[in-house]
Amino acid sequence: MENNNKVTLIDGTFSIAEANDVLINMFTMKINFHQQKNVSHIERFGKPDEAAKEKVAFLKSELAKLEACIEKADSDNATLKVTSAIHIDYLIESASIK
Repeated sequence: MENNNKVTLIDGTFSIAEANDVLINMFTMKINFHQQKNVSHIERFGKPDEAAKEKVAFLKSELAKLEACIEKADSDNATLKVTSAIHIDYLIESASIK
């Protein structure tokens, strides 16, 4: 079985408004997902999910970079060429024998 798959997510030219709609919403959805994951972990285990908290902080930092890029493009009266691919590798964990 092939262990390396690539799926094109975005490949196009976007206006500032379109870039805001598409890209900012994608980051916001990912941030919300990990925030909800953390809340669920707290409810089930009584403590935060540290990995989810770290992911939220990372995504917020990346979102700030994206917003700065979009603001710069807007001030330069530019459009944005955006490409993004998702690379998927299968991680097959072997069952331990007891």
